[in-house]
Amino acid sequence: MGIVVYWLEGEGEAAAPVCEFFGGQALTQALACAEEQRRQGHRHVSISTELDDHVGKPGVSAVEGGRTPDGEVYEWSKAGRAGKARRR
Repeated sequence: MGIVVYWLEGEGEAAAPVCEFFGGQALTQALACAEEQRRQGHRHVSISTELDDHVGKPGVSAVEGGRTPDGEVYEWSKAGRAGKARRR
């Protein structure tokens, strides 16, 4: 299973969960489905993925010593992109 779009149909306590499945290469179609569900007024529309060819190692989100877990140099910082801090 690659991508699943979830949403609720119905109102209040009677709302029932519904989902549609997409292959791992069908992200564009899954996004279009989510957009269509929102346009139709459905609530709690979300997309969940578990792709085999994802980027990065599962569970790894740390940069240590300026390098990613696979040894690549990582220099991006939010502070550098946000501009100078303003004092209040």
